Amino acid sequence: MREQAKNPETADFGGTAAQFKASIVPAKSVLILTHDYPDPDCIAAAFGTSHLCVFWGVPSPVVSFGGFVGRAENRAMVRFLDIAMVPFVLIDVKEFEKIILVDSFPGKGNISLPPSVVVNAVIDHHPAPPDTAIGCFQDIRNDIGATSTIITKYLLEAHCPITQKLATALFYGIKTDTGDMRRDVSPHDLDCYKYLFDLIDHRLLSYIEYPDRDVEYFRLLHRAVRSGTSYEDLGYIHLGSISTPDYVAEMADLFHALEKLEWMICSGIFRNQIFFSIRSKKMNTSGFQAERLVRQLGGSGGGHGRAAAGRIQILPHETANNKMEQFELIFKELFALQSVQPEKWIHVEE
Repeated sequence: MREQAKNPETADFGGTAAQFKASIVPAKSVLILTHDYPDPDCIAAAFGTSHLCVFWGVPSPVVSFGGFVGRAENRAMVRFLDIAMVPFVLIDVKEFEKIILVDSFPGKGNISLPPSVVVNAVIDHHPAPPDTAIGCFQDIRNDIGATSTIITKYLLEAHCPITQKLATALFYGIKTDTGDMRRDVSPHDLDCYKYLFDLIDHRLLSYIEYPDRDVEYFRLLHRAVRSGTSYEDLGYIHLGSISTPDYVAEMADLFHALEKLEWMICSGIFRNQIFFSIRSKKMNTSGFQAERLVRQLGGSGGGHGRAAAGRIQILPHETANNKMEQFELIFKELFALQSVQPEKWIHVEE
């Protein structure tokens, strides 16, 4: 029988869980807010934060998000792990004493919280905007691959019990945000990944990782292949109009596996915005490139060395086609592709 992984060390977090607790407790009502279109990492981190709040005596903390859960795996995660989440449109922030942001940052453009609302704590693993001071508890660890890792460390430091479903959520959050330990991995991520593996419900995890899919997913795969273009070692897919922004990251991850590609860029249009994802295999500048893109086109974006994303508003006086032309022109400039001959993945006969 395989020996269970040892409890990861928490001393190197410097008692941060206690500092976080001091910023939240006591409170009778707590709102835990993720970014608008939550992925497994922020869902799991919010789920773990709600467990911590209950453990510390906060009755019924509420987890919320501004958009919706679109990807099949993410919906399966929420369903099978019994994660209660409330759409932000149904939330009145005035009813909450404390507000916590997980896997997101105030003013970054990917949360629905009005700028005037006071936040009490921010826990994230993405780089914070430069020269940003928000005057509350902050634990921003951009050297860590997943916010779920930070929350796992908090749970262990606080001696809060980790249920099987919570362990499954946190494990899956770490697994997906690090590409199953392939990108932006720290020793903390690996320690928590190994520790949680022995606690998870493997049957439920398989249901989450291999969910039933509707026919739209396969239509989108077809569209992605038809759209796919290579510029030497960079692949690009434009999905057109999509029903959920989650598809952009999903297709970027899937088609990044194509041999000979170092870079993968995927874009799609949702609710008058261009959503895009950038992936790299060896270069550690994906987040930097995403920031350069949105700096020239407006919007918000960023990320880590090998995975990044962003969104760009299509203004009322602009058309989607014109904005996409600008987007493609600028990413070709950023990657020095102006003189590179594009090659379609498949040649479609008209």
